[in-house]
Amino acid sequence: MVLLVSACALLAGLGYALWAGSSALLVPRDYRLMPEFTVIAYDDGAVTLPAPTSAAQFADTRKEGAFGLLWSDGYGHLGPVLRDDGVRVVRPLRVVAGAPPAAGDPARIDTFLYRRDPARDLGMRFEDVRIPSDVGPLAGWWLPGDPGTTAVLMLHGRRRGERAETLRVLSAVADAGRSVLVLAYRNHRGSPASPDGFYHYGASEADDALAGARFLAERGADRVVLYGFSMGGATALEALKRWPPAGVPAVAGVILDAPLVDPTAVTEARVRRVGIPFPRLWTRATLGLAAWRSGLSWRALDQRRDVSRIDVPVLLVAGIDDHTVPIGVVDAFAARLGDGVSYHRVAGADHIEAWNVDPEAYERWVRTFLAALSAARPG
Repeated sequence: MVLLVSACALLAGLGYALWAGSSALLVPRDYRLMPEFTVIAYDDGAVTLPAPTSAAQFADTRKEGAFGLLWSDGYGHLGPVLRDDGVRVVRPLRVVAGAPPAAGDPARIDTFLYRRDPARDLGMRFEDVRIPSDVGPLAGWWLPGDPGTTAVLMLHGRRRGERAETLRVLSAVADAGRSVLVLAYRNHRGSPASPDGFYHYGASEADDALAGARFLAERGADRVVLYGFSMGGATALEALKRWPPAGVPAVAGVILDAPLVDPTAVTEARVRRVGIPFPRLWTRATLGLAAWRSGLSWRALDQRRDVSRIDVPVLLVAGIDDHTVPIGVVDAFAARLGDGVSYHRVAGADHIEAWNVDPEAYERWVRTFLAALSAARPG
């Protein structure tokens, strides 16, 4: 009897863990701080932070580059390390919004750098728009450009990803008078939930990208560049699979920043990082349960399987130290694209950190890519 009870308890525990794992894959969570450490002190424009004690991406208080600090009541921009005694790290901090951080405030390193909107952060005029879709009106930022220029449709990543994720590169994208639509697809702030309340890793979010394309057509665009970050990259690639021959602008090119090209590989990498035994078996079981709950085909969402549909130029950027989307997965995707891709691997960059690590180089790649598309414009 004791053995039977123990076996039932074990099975129940495993079942709960698998359900929780599948929910982590599928169920959106409201944005929250997700702190990694607490502030030690702030004084006269400098913040004292604890030296990193974990390998978590947003815990690296020593990371140099264009990074921000996000705390419970505000956020700001970090400067280079001033002092580091192995226990405490002191850096300049320019408070952008909210009250200055206080000792004990929960905080984390922030990759977004800007968190408000194009006008307040960048001095760029824009219009808040609502875009019709099959799930309801989607939120967007519309930055109209010069007539006849190629428009850019920007798609953020998942969970931490919001429209603000695009602000870092928005000035470079809007150069040369380009029109830009920054779209919040389903299950993200300002836009409706999906009917089942689940993420679909581009399978349904692609319909929102197509809704954005129809909006651009109504605003006079005849060509569009799809620009996706992380899951936004998967959304762009899924949209490309079903791009209609009429009624939307033609796709001129695609920009992908740390794209989620294979949810299976990403999930297994996370399972291994956490240290769960039998990671491959656990991944298959978790994904199988998630597929049963959502109707998703993970195999169909492996973007490496069929790149023949991608018949436009691609700019691909990835961090060599990406702990979310393993660089080997992106390498394999790039290899299958062949000569149609301009691929930049950024040393020292974790997930969606390529711009933060080297903004000047990143923006040069984007400007060069977009300029080449404009130069190749028919007629």
